[in-house]
Amino acid sequence: MRRLFLILACLLWAAPAWAEKLPVAVGIAPMKYFADKIGGNLVETTVMVPAGTDAHTYEPKPSQMRAVSSAVLYFSVGLEFEQAWVPRFLAANPKLQVVRTDAMIPKMTMPAHHHDHDGKDGEHPIESYTVGNPQMLEKKPEPHETEDDPHVWTAPPLVKYIAEQMVEALSQADPANARTYRSNEGALLQEIDQLDAEIRSALSGLPKNRRTFLVFHPAWGYFAKTYGLTQEAVEIEGKEPGPKELAHIMEEAKKDGIRVVFIQPQFSARTAQAIAQAIGGQVTAADPLAEDWAGNLREVARVFRASLK
Repeated sequence: MRRLFLILACLLWAAPAWAEKLPVAVGIAPMKYFADKIGGNLVETTVMVPAGTDAHTYEPKPSQMRAVSSAVLYFSVGLEFEQAWVPRFLAANPKLQVVRTDAMIPKMTMPAHHHDHDGKDGEHPIESYTVGNPQMLEKKPEPHETEDDPHVWTAPPLVKYIAEQMVEALSQADPANARTYRSNEGALLQEIDQLDAEIRSALSGLPKNRRTFLVFHPAWGYFAKTYGLTQEAVEIEGKEPGPKELAHIMEEAKKDGIRVVFIQPQFSARTAQAIAQAIGGQVTAADPLAEDWAGNLREVARVFRASLK
C-alpha cells in the first residue's frame, strides 16, 4: 500500500502544470485582461508583448518562448507581431491551438496618407460596422487604403466578439469548467455594456466641429468610429511625416481647433511635441496597450472629452 501511495504521489508531481491552471498566451496586455476575466483562477496567462513596449518591434524573451512552448491556447488578435511570431510559436509547440479572436470582426483599414480624412468618419458609428452587417462585409477598400487595422479592442462593443471566441476555445480545451467560463463571460459582457454606456455619456454633447482628435500612431480608429469621433494621425504605416507633410498637419490641426496631440508611451514624443508647440497645445498619453483595459478606456474618454471641449 505504501508503495502504491508513493507511485501515485510521483505521478501527481510529474503531472503537467495545466492540470491545475490552463496555460494560455496572448500578444498584448488588453487580451490578458479579457482572458483573465473569462478564465479566472482556472487559467495562467502569458503576455508576449509587455505593457510599455512597441508591438511592432518587440522580440519575445527566452522565458516567454518557454511559456508558449507549454501553452494550450494562443489568443490572437491579428497583430503584425503575431503574423511574424505565431509560426515560430507553432514550431516550438505544434500542439498549440491558435485562436483568431478577431475572426468575426470586419476590419477597418489603416490610413495611407497623413491627415487624410473627409470629415465624415464620425458620422457612422461602429454599429454599422459590426459582425453580420452585409454592407460592411462587402465593403471594398478605397484606392488609398492599405493594411487592416488590428486595434479592435479599443471599441468595447467589438470586445464581445473577442470574448465569445475565447469562451468557446476555453470550453473546448477544458470542458469540465465550461459552465464557469460561460458565467465569467456573462459578467464580462455586463462590464463591457456598463463601460460603453459610461463612455457614450462622457462624450455626449460634443458639437460636430469639435469631434476631431490628433494622434501620433493611428490606434484609435475603432474607438472613434464607435463614439462618433474622427481620428487624424501623424504617423502612417510606421513612418513619420516629412517637413512638408508636417507643416500640413500643423495647418489642419489649427483649422480643426486641435490643442492636444495624443501619443502612446511606446513611441518617441519628439515629433508630437513639435506639433503641439506649433499649435499652442500639449502632448498627452493615450495608450491602447494598457493592462487595465476598462480603466484605461474610461481615462481615454475623459482626456478626449477634455481636449475636445
